[in-house]
Amino acid sequence: MAVTTNTVDGTEDDELDARALGEYMTVLDDGDVRARSAPDLYTVTTQSGREYLVDATLPACECPDHEHRDRICKHIRRVQFATGRREFPEWAEDHHVDPQLGMHVNDVQEDE
Repeated sequence: MAVTTNTVDGTEDDELDARALGEYMTVLDDGDVRARSAPDLYTVTTQSGREYLVDATLPACECPDHEHRDRICKHIRRVQFATGRREFPEWAEDHHVDPQLGMHVNDVQEDE
């Protein structure tokens, strides 16, 4: 699914945020045996069916993008958005966001 954004500068971060918000991905806090054993581990399943374990505390992901480029990948960003650890960018409009974002996550961060 291509995501069109109204970004101000079109940075790589904006593109990764757009993909994290708009692509079909499922975030589960108990979808993997390893995720069930720690409060900040999540399984992210992509539209293609690939699964990645994300540690929200470090943050870290098993995907090649994070492991080889050492950047906050779309899977980490998706977990951050789904759990409230990352605020939506100003340019993000409701129609750009996957309606299932955060649907399967139980431990959402509360505002203090």
